[in-house]
Amino acid sequence: MTSLIDLGFLKDVIVETIVSTYNTDGQPNAAPMGAIMQNEEQILIRLFNSSSTYKNLQSVKCATINLTSNIQLFYLTSFKDGSPLPSEWFERAQTINAPILQLADASIETSVVNVRKINEEKTEVKCNVKFVNAKKMDPKAYCRAQFAAMEAIIHATRVKVFLNGDEKQKKQAATLLQTIEICREIVDRCAPNTQYAQIMADLNKMIDLWRNPNEGVR
Repeated sequence: MTSLIDLGFLKDVIVETIVSTYNTDGQPNAAPMGAIMQNEEQILIRLFNSSSTYKNLQSVKCATINLTSNIQLFYLTSFKDGSPLPSEWFERAQTINAPILQLADASIETSVVNVRKINEEKTEVKCNVKFVNAKKMDPKAYCRAQFAAMEAIIHATRVKVFLNGDEKQKKQAATLLQTIEICREIVDRCAPNTQYAQIMADLNKMIDLWRNPNEGVR
């Protein structure tokens, strides 16, 4: 079986993944989350207590951790606005009751062994690795825009939460917005008129609505 090391995991290093689970109604759900290899048989996931993934993990006790270089997939699973993801994107995992993202480069089937509350906002979930499936990946040229877009997506998910928080969180949101702007400049310089530029444009529109919600009501 392919190991976590083969997939690029390092101990105690955060890897950006898309975690997929089944909702209580059987609908597949997927959301980007950081995953940390504790050892070659266990992975930690840290997630917001308000997320659907947290509720699903409590209920079903398993999840698939998907690895992909497809930034568009990260974007679409980050901002679903309450709409279910297309069922044809998924297939059932081999060893657990969880869906796999078919477009993923690799999938890690896991079962929950421990849930630890970090604070009022976040929880750490320890998972045992049950099965790893990796597709053959061709070499790809490095482009800064891809990673800038990824950073912007990750920061934007936090901005959405922090803008409605206390003063400390609002200050954190302001710092994240500055970073997102730097990411936009990198994308515009390195990859104008691409999917990365479109993602940045869409993010900026959403952020404007989060900051001025009444502007979206006509």
